[in-house]
Amino acid sequence: SNDKFLNFGFGGEMTSSGFLNTATGVEGSLETGYVMMRYGSITGLSTSLNVLKGKGEIAIIIYKNGQPVEFGNTFAVDSAGTKTDYDVQSKDIVTFEPGDIISIYVDARGSVSWKDVVTLLEITTEN
Repeated sequence: SNDKFLNFGFGGEMTSSGFLNTATGVEGSLETGYVMMRYGSITGLSTSLNVLKGKGEIAIIIYKNGQPVEFGNTFAVDSAGTKTDYDVQSKDIVTFEPGDIISIYVDARGSVSWKDVVTLLEITTEN
């Protein structure tokens, strides 16, 4: 298989929901992200972030063509400090095709502030 990694992140403090930046430093959006070149699947997602304060939940949500997919990372927040999560799944569950746009959104629920998000998205392409 051909595993590849897409890097997303945000350097600095966040206190509200928003899209992560791509490795180019450009902020993603519903229309802006990595454009897929081949057929493939999303097979893994890992995230590290530093919670500054607050209580609630932080969800890392993958968007494909402006729509959320059913795969992501979730953090229950009840204390400050570095939090990590990772999830993997089989091929052919969340698929994409050439031209599809992948971006990642951080959804904060509750009253939480955090900083320095590092997210790695694993994709497996068919060729």
